[in-house]
Formats: sequence, C-alpha cells, structure tokens
Amino acid sequence: MEGIFTVEELQNMLPEYREVDAVTCATFAVISAVSLIFEFKFSEPGKFKKAKKITIEGEKTLTGPAPNETLGIADGIASKPLFIKKLLNGESVTATIVAEKMDGSTATIERKLHLKDFLYAKLLFTRVCVKNYMGFVTDTPVKTIFAPDTLHPGEFTFSGCGTLNPLEHFNIKPGEKIFIAGTTGLVTGNGTRSTREKPNLSVMCDLKEVKQEYFGLFRTGGGTEYYVGLGTIKPVENYEEYRKLTVKSHENIPLPVANVNGRKPITTLTYKDVWKFDESFNFNIKKCRKCNPCLVEEGCPAEAFSKDEGFLPQCMFCGKCLTMCPFNAIEGNAGTVEINGKSHRITFRQSSIKKAREIAEKLKNNDDFDKIVKV
Repeated sequence: MEGIFTVEELQNMLPEYREVDAVTCATFAVISAVSLIFEFKFSEPGKFKKAKKITIEGEKTLTGPAPNETLGIADGIASKPLFIKKLLNGESVTATIVAEKMDGSTATIERKLHLKDFLYAKLLFTRVCVKNYMGFVTDTPVKTIFAPDTLHPGEFTFSGCGTLNPLEHFNIKPGEKIFIAGTTGLVTGNGTRSTREKPNLSVMCDLKEVKQEYFGLFRTGGGTEYYVGLGTIKPVENYEEYRKLTVKSHENIPLPVANVNGRKPITTLTYKDVWKFDESFNFNIKKCRKCNPCLVEEGCPAEAFSKDEGFLPQCMFCGKCLTMCPFNAIEGNAGTVEINGKSHRITFRQSSIKKAREIAEKLKNNDDFDKIVKV
C-alpha cells in the first residue's frame, strides 16, 4: 500500500521522509502468559442460586468474580486454558459445574460446550511482545520452557524478532488496537514483569475470532505453552521518528545471553547473529519414506507438519524438526553462534521472523487491518 512500509522495507529502501505515512511491525513467539475469561449458560434461570466450582476438561478454573445469582450462568477465569485447542478445532469440551440450589444444597451438572456456546470468551495475554528478549545456554541438561524438550550443553535457544518487534520502535499505549492471534485486540497496558528497559504488553481479544495460523498450543520441555503472532501499524508523525526507524536494525539490537539456570547474563549477541541463517526449512518429499508413525508429525511442538502436506500454516520453523527425520527429509540450517569462544548450535528458535514478516506484510497490504488497527 502506497505510503505504508514494513520497518524492514523502510530500512532497506530508505524512502524520502515525506513518502512515509505509516510503518508496520510484528512479532511471533512462544509465550506462557495466557488466560481465558469465560461465561456460559448451565441452567434455566431460577433453578440454582449460583455456580460454586467450574472445571473444563478437568482444568480447574477460578469461579466468578460475579456470581450471577439465579440466572443459571457460570463465569470464571481459566489461567492455563489448554482446552482451547479443542474449541478452536470445532470440538466440544466438557464443563462440570458444582452449583448451589435454592435450598442451599448442591448438585453437579455437566455440559458439552462448543465455542459458539460461550456467551463470553476473551483471551487475556498478560505478557506478550517482549522487547529485546534473551538467548539461553546451559551447563547441564535441563528440561525448560526455552526448549522443545531438553536443553543440552553446547546448544543455544533464543527469542525475539529484532527490528520487527513493535516495542523496539514505538511506545504502545493502553487503549490502542493491535493485531493479535489473527484478529484485532485491545492493549490494556504494560504486561507482567514489564520494565522501562524491557517493556512488554498486556492484550485482550475475542477467542471466537482468533485463527490457528496465529495462535495455538506449543509443547516445550517445561510443559505446554502457546504460540502467538502480534503486529501493529503506526503513523510516522515527524522526521525524528522516521530517522530512528531507519537506524535501529538487527545488527545494533542487543540479544543478551544467559545461563538458563538462574538467567544470569554472560554475554551479548545481536539479532543479526541469529537471523542470518535459514528462516524457513525445506521438506524434501523425495527423501520422505512416509513412515508410520512419522517422527516429525509426532514430535512437532505445534503440530505444524504433515508428511502429506509438509509444513502447515502455523509452523514457526523453530528448528526441532531438523534432527527428527532419520532420512533427512527436513532440510535447513538454523545456524550456530559463538559464546565466549565456544560454538553453540541453535537448536530452538522461540520466535519466527518469517511469520513476523508475514504479519507485517499483511498489515501493510490489507485495507481492513489498516482501518481497524491504525490509530
């Protein structure tokens, strides 16, 4: 779209300041901090005083905060809603409600719920879009959320999309609209653990509107987490903003490196050091033996590979698949980095610059997103 550039385009093309109306930025990463605030009907009005306990697919939720007395409506917060995978796949989930009857006794009710049955279903991302995150190494094998399974000595894992990250360039304020999880979300403010030096955002959006290409579950060595894509389009209002956008690129954005045990920084790289390698990989179908089961299909943390279709739209090319196929049907180079004189192999990328770039391009070229997200 004329007058709108992705931040990378701006830095590569260096158009005249007067030619630039707005810039798009984006990030795509594995995250932990997601909750679901929900509401659904479990009974006809007048049969029960209120819901006292709610579990969904065996996951305990925080009931309330409003009791909705006598309305037959249950509301609550699921702090780790892994059941959303079923909802997004069009499947039903089982909700078990312990409800107080009008006489004070209790009864247990079960309901099968599809996503459409929720009267309210909002995702709250309490920490996304972390500016200038970190890379990790380890002295001993450790299962961690920063690896798809176990992080070993000599391996390196990192997160962050460098210059594409919106917070590298802009101060995003509460109340702004933002692209998240395939839909439009609302920034509620700074997220948890946000600091002036390393800010992040808290964002809310409607679960019924998200797309699995941009949001879903992701398995790690420390448990199941989530992947999410986020992006924004911001007007360039003066020459000083334009100038800052042109100079802050991968090679001068620091990437601190720490030992994953204790997270004590030991050195600093740049995002150029980690994003100069293959951003995506190739599925060589000629080498594929159609194994049953397929180790790549079974082991992909995001269930983003099919031996019949190859890489699926939600694939973030994290790198785990490069060592999973015994016949080397997955081809690519995630790279190596030098840390204090020793070479470390990049075995897991917690972010996807390819997906971030796709979101930035989508925001640039889609009139609807331009109208919805631009402030």
